[in-house]
Amino acid sequence: MGDLNSEQLKTKIDSENNSYMGKIKLLLVDDHLLIREGVKLLLKRHDDIDIVAEAKSGKEVIEYLNAHPNSIDVVLMDINMPGMTGIETTKTITERYNDIKIIALTMHIEEVYIKDMINAGAMGYVLKDSGINELLSAIKLVFSGKKYYSNDVSVTMINSLMNANESKALILSERELEVLTYISKGLTNNQTGELLNISGRTVETHRRNILAKLEVKNTAEMIRYAFENKLVA
Repeated sequence: MGDLNSEQLKTKIDSENNSYMGKIKLLLVDDHLLIREGVKLLLKRHDDIDIVAEAKSGKEVIEYLNAHPNSIDVVLMDINMPGMTGIETTKTITERYNDIKIIALTMHIEEVYIKDMINAGAMGYVLKDSGINELLSAIKLVFSGKKYYSNDVSVTMINSLMNANESKALILSERELEVLTYISKGLTNNQTGELLNISGRTVETHRRNILAKLEVKNTAEMIRYAFENKLVA
């Protein structure tokens, strides 16, 4: 199987029969031939999965899907490619083809890549040093509509969330934390002000600042966030 350009592309789609009924049809995207050959070698032993086509760039992916919009179930997407990146290609696919699921298959464990791919619409994120069993699990789960992230990716995401919560707590002043604590206990602005020896209007100013810093919309969300992230006891 070659690349997706008109001279080299060889797909295994048979429009005259249902030879792929029941199979998960894959589009493999990576600018390194060696990677594509390795993935194909690993997956060809599994009868329920078939690599229908492959591409070495985002441009080739979009051209192929434009010509064969109903031929692919899951795309295994590299991130760093010439021209359109995997992130840009993923966003384009998810905007145009609702039924196609995308899994990032990459060496990048950095938070920025993970977030960008997820925000672009990827439902899975698998590292290239993962085993074949993990890749198979990712393909099948994502095909069924679920999400899958390699363990190291999940750890990166959790650490990012924890650090974000800690940083939000740190940007609150001592006074704002006091106001947040009393508001979370159900006290009004005036009641909170009496306890802190400040006016109710000043408490309201602190409340608005807390909303902005925690990036929440209203008092109810602020209180929920405070308890969920242990900003108050």
